[in-house]
Amino acid sequence: MTGPDVTANGEPHPASVRAAALAAADEVYTAHAPLLRKIAALKFKIPDDDVDGLVHDVFAAYFANAPQVRDRRAYLVGTICNASRYYWRKRDAEREIFCKPPECPAVDEEIADTVSRKLLLARMLSRLGEQCRDILKRYYLDGESSDAIAASRDTSRDYVLVLLHNCRKHARTVYRSMTEGR
Repeated sequence: MTGPDVTANGEPHPASVRAAALAAADEVYTAHAPLLRKIAALKFKIPDDDVDGLVHDVFAAYFANAPQVRDRRAYLVGTICNASRYYWRKRDAEREIFCKPPECPAVDEEIADTVSRKLLLARMLSRLGEQCRDILKRYYLDGESSDAIAASRDTSRDYVLVLLHNCRKHARTVYRSMTEGR
């Protein structure tokens, strides 16, 4: 038995098998594609530009797994739902990565310089001893007089001035060591 659809050894001709498979695939596509497009567009609000790509991906998955599929319609509807959910998860993740940073008002140079100096001063004070830190803080930051510091420490004003001199000297040394690498 030979003919245009059969080879010499009686098997179906590969071209006719291919044509029959394409016709079956076209039939499945035309029967289900409009429903899948409506589900993606209406239920999941997928943008029109992306609906066709999503539907094509669903059919690619179907044709790759067609022998294992028992209920074609249920498989296709479930796959478009899962693909639509995945689409939005992926878009949300991309939006988080590529979103614009919030607008930050420009910081005034003077404010930035003041903050920088205060941070440097705090680092320098942390490297000084407790006595120097206390005397310098009280004299320069709190604005106490040398007499008031002497009275609270139960010592003379001259000794407080000597301590201030030595602490300033030590602070300059620490400051230089911190700013040398700049």
